[in-house]
Amino acid sequence: MLDSETAAVACDYLASDDDIGQEVICYVDGIGLIAGSVRELTETGFTIGVEVNAERHARIEARLTWMREHVHGLADRRASARIVPKHRRTTVKWPDGRLIDAEIADLSMSGAGLVLADKPSVGAVVTVGKRFATVVRHKDDGIGVAFRLPFSAETFNEHVVL
Repeated sequence: MLDSETAAVACDYLASDDDIGQEVICYVDGIGLIAGSVRELTETGFTIGVEVNAERHARIEARLTWMREHVHGLADRRASARIVPKHRRTTVKWPDGRLIDAEIADLSMSGAGLVLADKPSVGAVVTVGKRFATVVRHKDDGIGVAFRLPFSAETFNEHVVL
């Protein structure tokens, strides 16, 4: 189990009371590296207190929210894997030239989910950062876009800047 504050770790390592307070780093599929310290022992391993800065905490929380929706059958039909980039602020240039500040909710090689107040119409061609895109859907808090030119696997990671 994982939330943005704690993570229950199941492992073959037999933790002891001496391990409480020890610093650990765990790799969690879909989340990445999680740093923290051992808080308590469990029958199958131990629980760590997640120790990350506010920005990383927000990215973990956003990813967990997406994963919960995906597990409960609310998954979308997007083909590409999604990440939450470190640099989440961007701008959206509308067809009429207006620039609107936006936050990247998630990002794939072929598109992005953006949080913004005003929504260009579905089908509109916009520029997200420096990348041309087409608005493919509206969400309650923003839009989904498909990039005209997808990222390459070599340049796509959580450090990418739009």
